Amino acid sequence: MKIIISSLNQIMNGQRIGANVVICVHSKVLDQILSILTEEGFIRGFFKQNAGSSLKCNVLLKYVNDKGAIQKMIFGSTPGLSSFKKCKKLDKSFNGIGLSIISTNKGILTNEQAFLQKVGGQFLFKIY
Repeated sequence: MKIIISSLNQIMNGQRIGANVVICVHSKVLDQILSILTEEGFIRGFFKQNAGSSLKCNVLLKYVNDKGAIQKMIFGSTPGLSSFKKCKKLDKSFNGIGLSIISTNKGILTNEQAFLQKVGGQFLFKIY
């Protein structure tokens, strides 16, 4: 969970200073989250690169009208506190703009995907 939160904070801070690429530590969960963010249009993409003995993720940031595509990110779970949501408590998108990322037994899903598959899980974060 620490790797996910620090990587997402690096992405937010990179957008604030106007960077094109942010380098993060690689993990399988972060890989799934970045692929969802690419599909939903919050980042341009990412690729993995060997850096010595470790693997790094290079995240290509996206800007719309000279502003970062990610406006706000609200974390639901932290390393000391896990927040879980049932299938019935999952809300749909926020006026068609943002989405929630949820870790389920079927992998990392958006709130709409989890609602359609009728699974709940650990609520990671909301992104606008």
